[in-house]
Amino acid sequence: MDSLIALEGAFLIERGASVGLAFEALYCVPAREAWARGLIERASGAPDADGAAASTALTPTVLPEARISEIAGYRFHRGAYALARRPETLEPIDVMPAPSGPSTLLVLPEIGDPENLGASFRNAAALGCSAILLGPAGPDPYSRRALRVSMGATLGLPWARLRGPEAMEELSERGFCAAACVLDPGARDLREWRPPPRLALVLGNEAFGLSEPWLEACRERVTLKMRGGADSLNVATAGAIFLYALAEGKEAPDAHAL
Repeated sequence: MDSLIALEGAFLIERGASVGLAFEALYCVPAREAWARGLIERASGAPDADGAAASTALTPTVLPEARISEIAGYRFHRGAYALARRPETLEPIDVMPAPSGPSTLLVLPEIGDPENLGASFRNAAALGCSAILLGPAGPDPYSRRALRVSMGATLGLPWARLRGPEAMEELSERGFCAAACVLDPGARDLREWRPPPRLALVLGNEAFGLSEPWLEACRERVTLKMRGGADSLNVATAGAIFLYALAEGKEAPDAHAL
């Protein structure tokens, strides 16, 4: 896994600074120089994602847009580009809330598309999830596409990778009920379902849904009834609908700055 991540555009760079990323390089067009210097000044002395003091030696490299495009490896449009140290990889136990009080986790064990992953992170952050748990494989939340689509939510919302379906037992031990979101006529209708206070909402792959091992690791099955001849929804869209419905009537947790 690369030790550096790429942040494209002022918004993502600001987001990275707000969560304490340690920047290794910051490139900008001339029109962005004052902004870049101000960002570095604000970040100087602030702790990075690992708790160490942020570097004060960094200065922005001011270049024409075409040159930044060469460095980034593709046509560039946003006027700023940064490289930052990759945050520390967390274990599931690190992101699970303490075993008391209500909480919702989003579990995406077999998601395959970085765009869907990024959108799911953005939805989860906006709709009150405590953390996201991923499967042992799949797209990197710090990939360029996932970062862009998430609007930086992959930097602020805690996440970790489960080693396999057997790891779901750890969720149960911490009081979470795993509920599979499925297209199954025998599943409980979302509109009539009363979710438990500590919920792990599990969504499957974009093409084939949840494979049997992950499905068997879930205690409940819940579905969103389809109309108009539709047989499924995009996984990020479906997740947003489930999360919104489940969040209705609950007090919102601390908001994530998106």
